[in-house]
Parts: sequence; C-alpha cells; structure tokens
Amino acid sequence: MKKLLCVLLICVLLAGSALYWFPDRLPEPLRPASWMLRHWVHTLEERIDRLYPQPEASPDLLSFEVIRAIDGDTLLISMYGAEVSVRLIGVDAPESVHPEAEKNTPEGELASAWMKHYISGRRVTLEYDQELTDQYGRTLAYVYTDGVLVEDVLLLTGMARTLTMEPNTRYQHHFEQMEKQAREGGSGFWGTGFYER
Repeated sequence: MKKLLCVLLICVLLAGSALYWFPDRLPEPLRPASWMLRHWVHTLEERIDRLYPQPEASPDLLSFEVIRAIDGDTLLISMYGAEVSVRLIGVDAPESVHPEAEKNTPEGELASAWMKHYISGRRVTLEYDQELTDQYGRTLAYVYTDGVLVEDVLLLTGMARTLTMEPNTRYQHHFEQMEKQAREGGSGFWGTGFYER
C-alpha cells in the first residue's frame, strides 16, 4: 500500500512539474490546466511575499563594484561574479536609452553623463524595499555610495524627479522633500523648465 501511495505521489509530482515547467510541449487540451497551475503558484508566491516581505539589506554588509551607469537612474554592478542591472527606487531621470527613440531626450543624455561621472570608480551598497525586481528583471534598490543615498543627490541636483511605484514607498515623503528643495531652488532640469513641460 505504501509503495502504491509513493508511486502515485511521484506520478502527481511529475505531472505537476510537466504542467508547470513545459506548457508549450503539452497537448493543446492540457494547456489550460498548465496556465491554471501557474496562476495558483504565482498567487501563492504573492501571498507569501505580502506575509513575509523582502527583508531590508544592511548597507554595511553588501558592497558592490559599479561597472558603469546605464543611464541616469540605472546602474550595472558586479554582484557575486555576475553583472546585475540595478534600477534606483523612487526616482526617474529623463530617458536616454529607451528602445523607442522618440522618448530619448538631450536632458536624458545629460542625466546619464552626470551619473556616469558621479558613480565612476565607486562601490555601492544596496537597500531593498518590498519588491526585489521590476517587470524588466532589474534589481530594485536604494543605492548608497560613501554612506550617501544616490537618489538624494539625483533629486537635489535636479537630475531626476520623484517616481513613486507601489509598494516600494519607504522613502517617498523624504524624496518629495528633496524634490521640493530642488524645484524651489531651480536646480538642474527644474531651472531649465524641462520638468514643467
């Protein structure tokens, strides 16, 4: 009896694995079952994430080398031997490398050049919020260099403005204050009127 139960359990696990991992190789009638299983798994993962959110990484423990700035709000860093794209949380710089060329602007090129100059040769530490990655697979983090929050520098110099994306809102009010200072002082692109367009 125990052997029969073990065999049945193994068969169920194999069938579930095939449904989940190889939906494109399944016969057409089984594909809806695969989609349903994947939906249940993703729903369960979301519930677990809400109950046990990503813990905050200590800026004192995680230090990584910057390979280069991709644009004004995204970095490429070396993390445990791999190259990882890191999107700064809470800020948005003008576009410079967007796939849709019409969205790229001269201001985006300036913001990108500013970031490349600022971050070149530095090491950074990361602090996470509720989500670890975005829809493009980039790591989401608050980025520190020499104990300074890079998002603060971007906002105060007017190279970027605030961008709040739920549920990553830990420093939302703080960033809004940084932006307010830059706007009132006419810093960066606030002074040129770019952000008012």
